[in-house]
Amino acid sequence: MFYGITVANYMTIETTDTHTHFTLTDKIKQLEGLNYMIAHNLRGAGANIKMLSEVLMNKNIPNDCHAEPDDDVFTTTEAIQCIHEASNSLLNTLNTLMEVADIELNETIKYDTCDIAYVVEHITSQLSGFVQQKNTTIVLSLDIPHISYPMPYMESILYNFINNSLKYCRSEVPLKIIISTYIENGKKMLSVKDNGIGIDLEAHGRRVFNLYQVFHTGYESKGIGLYIIKRQIESLGGTVSVKSKVNEGSEFTVSF
Repeated sequence: MFYGITVANYMTIETTDTHTHFTLTDKIKQLEGLNYMIAHNLRGAGANIKMLSEVLMNKNIPNDCHAEPDDDVFTTTEAIQCIHEASNSLLNTLNTLMEVADIELNETIKYDTCDIAYVVEHITSQLSGFVQQKNTTIVLSLDIPHISYPMPYMESILYNFINNSLKYCRSEVPLKIIISTYIENGKKMLSVKDNGIGIDLEAHGRRVFNLYQVFHTGYESKGIGLYIIKRQIESLGGTVSVKSKVNEGSEFTVSF
């Protein structure tokens, strides 16, 4: 299995909650979480399309749609293609969130056979502009290619981890995101690791998965994403943990 960051001396924070029988209060909290998820997950896709459209507006090329200025990250043609892909992915995300709404309103949660490589490809398509802008390499190390889990939840989990890696990368080094699946102590595991700016867990560790927690200034963040996926994972009896070191990166691990 390939790991891009040494994890020795990393501090670990883990959260668990294995109840699966929902009370009325639980349902209300789930619906609140759904509202946050819709706003948060659509925000990233919308920002991606906005950024790409601004690339086109700033080019100011009246006659030659295919001109390629040397100092631009995107050519006009590439930006148009990325907008097209991001728009399609945004529509797919809307359909997914409608499915999540149905899940939250019902006691029975449908499990799907989630193709992890496919889910990652779908998410990177939504965030294609940022992936290219940040010079991102995504490495898949999938000992378990498929995991049985509600697809909307799996997409939300991976979306938030990947989006955070893109958001909190280091400008001086190319971003690398390593996504792994494996078996540990008889349980299926999912890991998303990056070489970004990291989190000071000694200062913030107990609040990482709380609502409205922001640990870095100068970044557009509402402190919602990690809270959302924590609730989703724990509602199905799983756990989520984080290892991180400042200026070396973070690794988020889900136990299903």
